[in-house]
Amino acid sequence: MKRKTTLLLISISSALIFGLWLGAWYVGTQQGAMRAFTTQPLADVFSSVNALFAGFAFCGVILTVYLQIQELQDTRQVLAETANANKTTADYAKESAIVDLFQTYCSEYFQHVKNASMNVLIPAMASRGYFEFVISRFFVAEQIALSRQDWPRIRLVTRSKSFNEFKLAEQNDRYKLDELINFFTILAYQKDAGDVIARCDFSYSWWRPMFWMIAMAQELRYQSNETVRKYGTALYFKEVVKKLDQAYGLTPINNASELIDLIKDHPKLSKQYQLDERHTLPESWVVPTVVA
Repeated sequence: MKRKTTLLLISISSALIFGLWLGAWYVGTQQGAMRAFTTQPLADVFSSVNALFAGFAFCGVILTVYLQIQELQDTRQVLAETANANKTTADYAKESAIVDLFQTYCSEYFQHVKNASMNVLIPAMASRGYFEFVISRFFVAEQIALSRQDWPRIRLVTRSKSFNEFKLAEQNDRYKLDELINFFTILAYQKDAGDVIARCDFSYSWWRPMFWMIAMAQELRYQSNETVRKYGTALYFKEVVKKLDQAYGLTPINNASELIDLIKDHPKLSKQYQLDERHTLPESWVVPTVVA
C-alpha cells in the first residue's frame, strides 16, 4: 500500500507540472492576451520548455530517491530473512551436535566407558586414600602409588576378589574415566546449547557429586604443590562442572563447606558407595599450610 501511494503521488505531481506548463503554453500563444505583459510571447513559450524539463527532473529526483529507499528496504528484508535462516541453521546444528553426543552416550561402547569409570569412582568414594591416588594421576608430576593399605575400604564396593586383581584392571578403568571426563567437557562447551543439554538425560545427577569432588581435589592438589604447577597444565574441569550445573539449572558449588553438604548425606555416596568419612572432613578440602 505504501509503494502504491508513493507512485500515485509522483504521477499526480508529474501531471500537475505538465498541466501547468501546458496551460502556460496555451496562454503564451494567445497574442492578444500576452501583449500587455511581453513582446516575445513565443520565445517565452519555448523558454517554458526548460521549466517543463526542470519539473520532470525534480520528479525524476523524487523517483530516484524513492527507488533507493525501496532498494534499502528490500535489502534489509533480505538480510533479515538471511539472518533468520542462519539462526535456524545454527539452532539445528546445535541440536544435532547434542543429539550426536547423546547417541554416543547411549552407545554400547560408551556403556563400557561408564561402567569402567564407575569401577574407579565408587572405590574412590569408599577410600579417601585411593581417591587421592586417582587425583594424583591426573597430573604428570608427584603421582602417588596405589597402596595396599586402601584395599580394606576398596573391597567394600569392588567386584575384584583381591588387591592384585583390582590393581590389574584399575589402570584401564582410569583411562575410561578420562574418556568420560573428556566427553562431558565437550558437552559442556557446546556454545549456547544449555537448553538442549537440559532436555537430554545424560544422568548428570549421578555424576555431579563425584565430578565436583574430582574438580575441587584437582584444584587443591594443583594449588598445594609447586612441582605439580610447574609440570601440569591449566585446570579446566571445575569450569566444566560449573557449566553443566548451569545447563541443568543447578547452583554451582563455591567452597568446601557446600561440597561437604552435598556429599555427606547423599543417598548413593553415603550409603551404597560407602563414603569414606575422611571425605566429609573440612581439612580434606583445604590447602595445607606450609611451615617455613
